[in-house]
Amino acid sequence: MHHHLKDKQRKPLDEDSLRQLALYYVGRYATSSKKLSEYLKRKINQSGWIGTAPPDIYAIISYCINLGYINDPLFAEMKYNAFKRRGYGKIRVKSALKAAGIDEKIIDSLTENNDSAMETALHYAKKRHLGPFYEKEDRDDIKIKRRHFAAMARAGHSADVIARIFKINIEDLES
Repeated sequence: MHHHLKDKQRKPLDEDSLRQLALYYVGRYATSSKKLSEYLKRKINQSGWIGTAPPDIYAIISYCINLGYINDPLFAEMKYNAFKRRGYGKIRVKSALKAAGIDEKIIDSLTENNDSAMETALHYAKKRHLGPFYEKEDRDDIKIKRRHFAAMARAGHSADVIARIFKINIEDLES
């Protein structure tokens, strides 16, 4: 029974084991440099550190970038496209990319093209039966409209885009 306790005790990390953890992590998950950095710091806090010099997390991240395992612009683009497919608006997408530690310049280059805002919002409204796509008798109830508006806003669509979507007449769309 006693030896199980010893297995639970984590061995303190050194430069080599930290690099191994990093490679394992980037091998399993598409990630950003910020997320990898947070992961490594968490592991050091959990296990302790036995290296003589303080851990050089930046060097390990550079190593992973040079190997091509971490590519923030590519990661951002993947995330961006996934959010778009789910019908999320610019505001929600930007905050998610920011949370992943993606550089502001990369985020702006992805989100500055705003032609798709109406298209994405329309897709989201259709998929979730909101606004003009809500087909129940109480569709003109102000409470329903407010709830739909709030749902679209939470999905990251701007107020003016939502207002434009809600003015659409479905019959016009289908002709």
